[in-house]
Amino acid sequence: MTKFFDKDFLDVYKPQYIAAILAGTIVDLVTKYWVIMAYSPYESQEVIGSLFRMSLTFNTGFVFGLFQDNALPSLLATGVAIVFLIGYRWKNSELGNPWGWNLVMAGAFGNFIDKFFVKMPPGGGIKFGFSPGPGEFIGVVDFLDFDWPNFLLFSRWPAFNVADSCVSVGLVILIITMKVEEEKK
Repeated sequence: MTKFFDKDFLDVYKPQYIAAILAGTIVDLVTKYWVIMAYSPYESQEVIGSLFRMSLTFNTGFVFGLFQDNALPSLLATGVAIVFLIGYRWKNSELGNPWGWNLVMAGAFGNFIDKFFVKMPPGGGIKFGFSPGPGEFIGVVDFLDFDWPNFLLFSRWPAFNVADSCVSVGLVILIITMKVEEEKK
């Protein structure tokens, strides 16, 4: 019988990579908790004029806030994506830069874990669950709100968080490194 994975798990997911994924996930969750404690939902505070604002929002949908009010399908899709990413990376361990993978995984875990909690802002904290009461919210906490040229799809870029940033930067690293690897062949 042949093995599906050619390498052991810890040969691909080295301890320093697991630590980086864990650290990225923790930074994401801590910043989300801080925002829940400090800001009121759907209100914006200017940080750098209208260019950058802190705006507490809740994404109950998918990427860029599409298909709102689909918290359970979004949770399931994220869980399936994480399992796929772990397996794909394990099977294709030589593909792309490992730190790009680490960033993508940290972001995926951060948003996945966030989906398991009801948020009670401002200052109320969080609780495990999927059913919000009055003044409570479900969904992924987004808060980084940047201006965007009005002619490009959105009047403002959809609010995002540290996990989203990790995924975006990780994907750019992976695309660039995979392209370089392909050109070397």
